[in-house]
Amino acid sequence: MATKRGKQSDHQRDQQARAREKEQQRKNVERKRLAEEKEKKHKYIETRKAEVDRKNLLIKLTVRELKNILSGNLNRSARQNLKAARYVPDLPRLNPERKPATPPKIPLWENLDQRPPGKLRRAFGGMARYEKRVAAAREQYDKELLDTQAREVARQQQETDQQRRHETETQAIREAAKKQNEVLDAHIKGFAAHNKADVEWYYERVLNAVPLPRNFSHEVEVVFHPSEEEVLARFALPERKLMPTFESYTYVQTKDEQRPKARKAADLAALYRDVISQVALLCVRDLFNSDPVLNCVGFNGHIHATNPATGEEEYPCIISLKVERSDFPVDRHIKKVISEACIRNLNSIVSNHPYDLEPIEPIIDFDIAKFSFVEGFDAIATLDSRPDLMDMSPTNFEHLVRQVFEAQGAEGWTTQQSNDDGVDAVIRRPDTILGGIIGIVQAKRYRNPVGPNHIRELAGAMEEKKAGYGILVTTSKFTKRSEQKAREHGRMQLIDGNELKYLIKEHLGKDVLISIPEKSRKRNTPPGDSDTEDDPKKSQRPGHTPLSQ
Repeated sequence: MATKRGKQSDHQRDQQARAREKEQQRKNVERKRLAEEKEKKHKYIETRKAEVDRKNLLIKLTVRELKNILSGNLNRSARQNLKAARYVPDLPRLNPERKPATPPKIPLWENLDQRPPGKLRRAFGGMARYEKRVAAAREQYDKELLDTQAREVARQQQETDQQRRHETETQAIREAAKKQNEVLDAHIKGFAAHNKADVEWYYERVLNAVPLPRNFSHEVEVVFHPSEEEVLARFALPERKLMPTFESYTYVQTKDEQRPKARKAADLAALYRDVISQVALLCVRDLFNSDPVLNCVGFNGHIHATNPATGEEEYPCIISLKVERSDFPVDRHIKKVISEACIRNLNSIVSNHPYDLEPIEPIIDFDIAKFSFVEGFDAIATLDSRPDLMDMSPTNFEHLVRQVFEAQGAEGWTTQQSNDDGVDAVIRRPDTILGGIIGIVQAKRYRNPVGPNHIRELAGAMEEKKAGYGILVTTSKFTKRSEQKAREHGRMQLIDGNELKYLIKEHLGKDVLISIPEKSRKRNTPPGDSDTEDDPKKSQRPGHTPLSQ
């Protein structure tokens, strides 16, 4: 009995020991799990803190970069090494394609058992078997020989084709490089000769190379006036979204949040004013630095924006300046300036609230500056009591057309006779629905009807000058094809001789003649413009509403 109780007691103790061991193992596993979770949570928190640190560092570096746009980029020359810009083509190497497998070796006759059978074998049909074996070997030999020759011909043709393709590709690359370098050489030659278009090309290269922060635009337009050694640049300033709107981030561990701290509106606006001032100064500095002959620089800084009231895309000017070289600080001084104060000191016009896109009226109107003008004179005074417009000189006729539009309330300028790019006059109506958009005028003192080629010429000039609309004025009339072309374009106004006479009488008080015989109008029609019939639907002439209305 005692023994049985002893055994039972030992069994119970053994079970209890195993239970304690099992419980200890469970606790160890639980402690390990809790330790791993704690370590995992610690690492997660450290990762989140590190993310916040990286964001704060990025903000700090971004602000530092924005505040050093000007001072950090003065120890460099802005002069363009045009000869180094020559394109050196990277010619492709001949990379032989995988050659066909080596043709199998042709069995040699001497390796075949070609001994004729003996007398005994002949007696038992050995000779027939021998001849059959030789014939089969010959057939196999001929087949492998033909196959080998075909493979060799194909391999050689493949190499020839590849060589030809390589030569064709190499020649095309060389030709493209040659044409590119010819264009570059023409620009270099034109720049040395002080050619207007080539000087503008050079200054555009200079401004496109201005070292601005990543994601800043290099959208630029340039106009150069050779007689004054003056350049005017219209430059796209950085958008507001590129400014750091947050001052810092803080990690709130209890809520697992990366909480941003917004930059004060006043600080953000001040930073943006500083940035655009630095960009303007750096652009002007680089233009002067790139060409020691340049005397004066005009700079209009614009920004792409969407009007919150209308949803339309706008391009307001928010900073404008014009400065001569002698008034612009040298590099050693500009390093020490406060950009906004320097801009103000240069008599610049800066928006009071550039971050809010409050526009300004630029010192120089870039759209007007694109054209070369001559001093206007009173063409009306040259007209007699009943003058004939066909007796006027082309120059006087252009001035007369300009005065017609000025008499209707427009601002007008007459362009130079040479290199006018197909533009005789420029007008602007600030008080109309056009909202001050620039229009270009072509004045044709012609006897023959004006054909569609002149419409295409006007469309090309509008595109090149980025004009809002175009007006074609003639002493003659327009063909139906011309009117159709203008209607298809949609931003053109056509004024023929009859309408011109009416406008001159209505707005200038002069009764004029246009001595074009009717038969001349029909007989002298230029080739390809044979449509000279009078249009019975004159009231439907394409284009804008006449400025006289």
